[in-house]
Amino acid sequence: MRARSIHSTLTRHFLRRFLENDLISPDADRSQLLAVVGAMLFSLTLLITLFMSFVYVSARLTPSQLAISALNDRFFYISLSMVVCALLAVAQWDSLVVDVRDAAILEPLPVRPTVIRRAKLAAVAILGAGAAVLVNVMPTLTFPWLLVYHTQLRVVDMLRLIATHAVVAGAAAAFAYVAVIALRETLAALFTPRWLSVFSAAVQGGLIVVLGSCLLLIPPASTRIEQRGFSGSRALLPPTWFLGLHETLAGDILRDAPRPRLSARRARADVLASMAYDRHHNDFAAMARRAGTASALTVLIAVVSHWWNARRFPSVAPFRGRRQRWRAGGMLARMTIRDQTTRAGFFFTLATVWRSNVHRLALACAGAATVAVAVVTLSGIDLQNLSGSTAVPVSIFMIQPIFYGALLVAFRHGIRVPAELRANWAFQLAWRDRDRAFLAGSKRAALVGIVLPALLLVLPLFSYLLGTRAAIAHAALGLAGAVAMLEALLFWYEKVPFTCTYLPNESFKAFGILYLVVFLVGAAAFAGMQRDALHDPMAAFRLVAILVAIVVAFRIASARRAGRGPVDFNEAPVTTQRLGLHT
Repeated sequence: MRARSIHSTLTRHFLRRFLENDLISPDADRSQLLAVVGAMLFSLTLLITLFMSFVYVSARLTPSQLAISALNDRFFYISLSMVVCALLAVAQWDSLVVDVRDAAILEPLPVRPTVIRRAKLAAVAILGAGAAVLVNVMPTLTFPWLLVYHTQLRVVDMLRLIATHAVVAGAAAAFAYVAVIALRETLAALFTPRWLSVFSAAVQGGLIVVLGSCLLLIPPASTRIEQRGFSGSRALLPPTWFLGLHETLAGDILRDAPRPRLSARRARADVLASMAYDRHHNDFAAMARRAGTASALTVLIAVVSHWWNARRFPSVAPFRGRRQRWRAGGMLARMTIRDQTTRAGFFFTLATVWRSNVHRLALACAGAATVAVAVVTLSGIDLQNLSGSTAVPVSIFMIQPIFYGALLVAFRHGIRVPAELRANWAFQLAWRDRDRAFLAGSKRAALVGIVLPALLLVLPLFSYLLGTRAAIAHAALGLAGAVAMLEALLFWYEKVPFTCTYLPNESFKAFGILYLVVFLVGAAAFAGMQRDALHDPMAAFRLVAILVAIVVAFRIASARRAGRGPVDFNEAPVTTQRLGLHT
């Protein structure tokens, strides 16, 4: 085959890797999920653009006022483009480079490593370009037109605004995308394969939490951009750099736009807005230079690190000494968990949750959402003036149940994903239909490995607000609530956690919004009962009695419910036809 055809074939192969995932199910195909996510993203950007631009259609602002007000919206669109593309890159963290799996498959072939590397880069570039276009196409085509709806602007200037928005938003998305690739390649160049597996997973999880929080914090950050200025900490934000680049490339198109006859009051407002905008001309130029420098440096780091890693294929390094880390925990587990199957489920769940990239990613996404909710909740509250549990609002008490609740929901999703699909045969050979005992061990592992760390993370906040004793009591009530929630989430689960093939949950697509509303209402109700229980012993007794009744009811119902028979480890979707020719 010619080098060009080999390159195109490998590029298509790598692109399919982004869509298909046979590591969780032989029938797993992300194309439907990506199509739904892409359609939602396209629709949301269109609706957001129309909603945010309604003020320009309904209110007749002067050109200078438009220039000031447009800074907020442009900062929003640039930030959204950067965060979404960076999140996509982090989600495909191991697929951004030639990983161990790629090397094991392609290294024996008579293909030069440089061809494989170029094909991988082409696939990654196509994926990033598609995401950037999807996020920016509607704001680019719609926002500039609605911005100047009541302004008599020339067609050339209008086209210049559209082109500038497209170029800057695309450059911002490319910068964020390449920055993640550069970080991934740099880690691969600095660390050995053994240490890379440790640091890479930690960095990916941290980036998911940070970027997910930033995505939810974009709207409050995109207000009063001109009043806050472009100095200090805001000058360190990458979206601010590209906003300055946009204003530098676009020039003073809006500020110098033709003005109709203005009243005296509107003329004074226009002059003040012009003076405010002109004060930032030097800031715009400085931010534009910073954007260019940062982009060039990021591309340079990505190219150099990629060239350094291209000298060899990644290899698998042996791992030693990991069993020593479990020795203390194993002794404690043997003392507290007598049943061997329950103990096996406990350790297998802990190992899967914290060592599997897929499961860590799900927990990191849930953690990112809760961190953003906590930041938004605490940003508008003066914590120093709060004293005593009765003065603390319910919204702050909601932080705890939302935190561990979101993590438990992610855990409920994670148990449906196999830890290693190719190793399922070992469970099938050794299985003795003790799924309930194994599931009981998984529940204990979720409480120890997920709920307790979540409660410890929010304990300092409530210790500061309520005092140490009240905070410990609050954490104990939270643990009891987590036990009840875990029983409810796993009541209908009748498989072996982390071992069966993955089947998509069709009901979530139809009732996802309803589930979210029920979750938030339940968190608010439980937070209110927690606050009452901290200063009323009878309220505390009622809350504990309710939680105990919920747990007992679910366990009795689960024990009396008839099982479905033997566990099907290789269950296929309903639409799949099996001929059974292998039997």
